[in-house]
Amino acid sequence: MYLSRIQVAPAIAEHSQLGIMLTDRSYGIHRLLWDLFSVPNRFLYREESTREQLASSHNLPLYYVLSEVAPVDKSPIFEIDSKPFSPVLKAGDQLAFRLRANPTIARKQEGEKKSKRHDVVMNAQRNWLIKSCEEKGLNPVGTKSQLRRLLLEHCDIPSKVLDDQLDDVMNEAALDWLAARSERGGFQLHYTQTTGYRWHALPEKNRTAGFSSMDYEGVLSVKEPQLFTELIGQGIGPSKAFGCGLILIRRI
Repeated sequence: MYLSRIQVAPAIAEHSQLGIMLTDRSYGIHRLLWDLFSVPNRFLYREESTREQLASSHNLPLYYVLSEVAPVDKSPIFEIDSKPFSPVLKAGDQLAFRLRANPTIARKQEGEKKSKRHDVVMNAQRNWLIKSCEEKGLNPVGTKSQLRRLLLEHCDIPSKVLDDQLDDVMNEAALDWLAARSERGGFQLHYTQTTGYRWHALPEKNRTAGFSSMDYEGVLSVKEPQLFTELIGQGIGPSKAFGCGLILIRRI
């Protein structure tokens, strides 16, 4: 495998609008990165900013890319710094990690044969709101925002308190989702926190298309090195074409 750091070339960044246009255009970014490989190649990537990662005065996108083959040496758009990535791991190794994932669950739809993916966070929050309404004798019908409003209107609950409870539900659901993947991924979580939940609209697909992402960071230990190495190469969860699934690790 190869791990690459890819950023917009200085000439492009300073003299064109491309750097600005790349921001929040997840599907277009994937296609541009795809062009960096001379043969068809599945890859994982994560978007960061040059200001945060490189202390740059420009706030431009920067990409970490994990691929089976190295990207091309030169590109008119990007500067590419690539190196082989073959971590030598053993059971018991402790690693700091960062992950941007799209936590979803598959749920059967009434009258349909195939399951449909649902956002883990939104699903957990809605279920919690339904249960809270039922406990207070309210009819739990409506969208998540309608259920929230119902509780605020009929119960003596400050909005901040309710929103803090929903945040707790969000974090617990997101952490449970990752923990459920740890055993079959050959690792164990020791300390993990969620650091950001976002909705990413995909207007280039259609007006309502999009996906959610959750950022994680923390400490894990390796239980089964081969399984964990395979997991790094495969990524975690769906929406890999939109910058999710790449787990970045470092020794501590």
